[in-house]
Amino acid sequence: MNDLIDPATPAPADGLECDRLLNTWLRECFPGQISSMMRQPVSDGQPILELPLGAMCLRATWRRVSPSGFHGFDSITIEDAAGERRAVTNPTRLAEILLGQCDTGTSAARTLVRERIEASIEASRGHAAFLSEHPPASTAEAMEQSLWLGHPFHPLAKSLGGFGPGDVETFSPERRVRFRLSWLLAEPEAVDLLSGASDAFASARERLQAASGLPPHLLSGRALLPCHPWQAERLRRRPDLERAFESRSLILTGPSGDAALPTSSVRTVWFRDKGLFVKLALEARITNFSRVNTYEQIARSVASTAALLRVAHKVAEAGLSILAEPGGGILRRQGPDGPAHHPETGFLLRDAAFGEGPEPFVVAGLLEPDPRSGQANLATVSADLGRGVLEAGPWIASYTDVVLLPLLRLFETTGIALEAHAQNSLVAFRNGRPSRLFVRDLEGAAVERETFEAACGRPGDGSLSSALFYERDVVWRRFLYYVVVNHFAHAVSTVSRLSGVAESELWTITRQRLEPVASRGTAARALLATPRLPAKANLFSCLADRGEQPDFVMIPNPLAAEQTPQGPPDEIETPDIVARIMA
Repeated sequence: MNDLIDPATPAPADGLECDRLLNTWLRECFPGQISSMMRQPVSDGQPILELPLGAMCLRATWRRVSPSGFHGFDSITIEDAAGERRAVTNPTRLAEILLGQCDTGTSAARTLVRERIEASIEASRGHAAFLSEHPPASTAEAMEQSLWLGHPFHPLAKSLGGFGPGDVETFSPERRVRFRLSWLLAEPEAVDLLSGASDAFASARERLQAASGLPPHLLSGRALLPCHPWQAERLRRRPDLERAFESRSLILTGPSGDAALPTSSVRTVWFRDKGLFVKLALEARITNFSRVNTYEQIARSVASTAALLRVAHKVAEAGLSILAEPGGGILRRQGPDGPAHHPETGFLLRDAAFGEGPEPFVVAGLLEPDPRSGQANLATVSADLGRGVLEAGPWIASYTDVVLLPLLRLFETTGIALEAHAQNSLVAFRNGRPSRLFVRDLEGAAVERETFEAACGRPGDGSLSSALFYERDVVWRRFLYYVVVNHFAHAVSTVSRLSGVAESELWTITRQRLEPVASRGTAARALLATPRLPAKANLFSCLADRGEQPDFVMIPNPLAAEQTPQGPPDEIETPDIVARIMA
């Protein structure tokens, strides 16, 4: 049965918000018990979820049951101690109820998170109202700017602390805007430039300079740092930069040059004609923390690019494309303990050349629902998914071949796990079917040293940053979360909703595509044998003020064989190729 939201349903945005909040809460409070909750007594043909909440009882009727937690609910009600039932249709009220059942964090922390959830909900409603006046996203640019709802398991998905209403209208990608950047001009000795590929960085800087529109006489002898216009106003008021501005050793220009398109991450902009993405510092609190670019973060991205260049042949053999980040820069300052940096000025340049084939779409945009109908934007690219299993089966097989298998091959042959979640992944299509994966944002890449050094033929090479390398089980866990839980599971759930084909059938097709390459010692084998997968506990992490170092919970793996015994909550099989337990 197709479970798309009826366009005539009142306030579809509120219904989707309620689904997100309840799904997030269920995942984090009952990560290993959801399947048993599904087997509740049936009333009027619909399964009912019943959860005692102190003196109250929450009841919800399932519209859609998802093996990976993307459930849909027809109705949510609360029964009080006197037996009176009230429907809960307002997501702010639902958030208040669910937060009242959390014992993580202080009372003040719960109040703060509730206020931020409310702000996120209001922002979503505003974005939904705006986008409802536009056609569903069908171009690469529109996909980048369509995320009015955002992360399906983050209660603060659209929380943006620091932006006022005017800032939202001017700078938020969900408002389909473009704007010109401001520019910092600094003495070269006051800037640290980092590069892992000097020729590529020089080319990117030339394109950046051209995009600035600044005259040569102003640029001569100075280092150029791009600056988000919102951030520029904050820099103008910084006391520690006041003297530099007064002496003209540091110049901050007004907006100029080419108009840039803000992408789904809010602070990264796209100069399409220049083939360039620019990752900017933005001290606004996006979700639950400020997004600046520290020296260490820029260095990690540059080092990841250098590492991938050393195994470029393996990347090509894996069958995917990775957008290089050849370099970046940051303003230096004198700290109390010696030289330090201004992370609020850091920037990173990223290649945005996609070759001669079809232009790719950001996956998060493809999976985002249209605010009027609730139907995913993917329908505008793969319209035939509405035909049911005749198209959904081959489509998910293609997606497995184009997305999941290449990332598994790269990990297995190089030890590199990319942070290829839905917002960092772009997929090109031919005739409505996935044809090529592009991955961006290399700051989150993780590398298992032994496999990597074997792949590039440089054992014991210490020239790369040690920050790239993690223990083998950490690298594998990151792969499982970002690629399987955050990205692939969301795609499966979305295809299920568009086609009306049960998720379990689509997971079976994926498993069948993996089994031929899942011999002992392979990453595919480990994935199929892993009973549980790690998922970020975004709600509890926000309550505990650990947004940058979140907690995780373990959820069932929809790809695991039915006969796989359930291990302890943290049990994850590590591929033999990484664990070095050879057959």
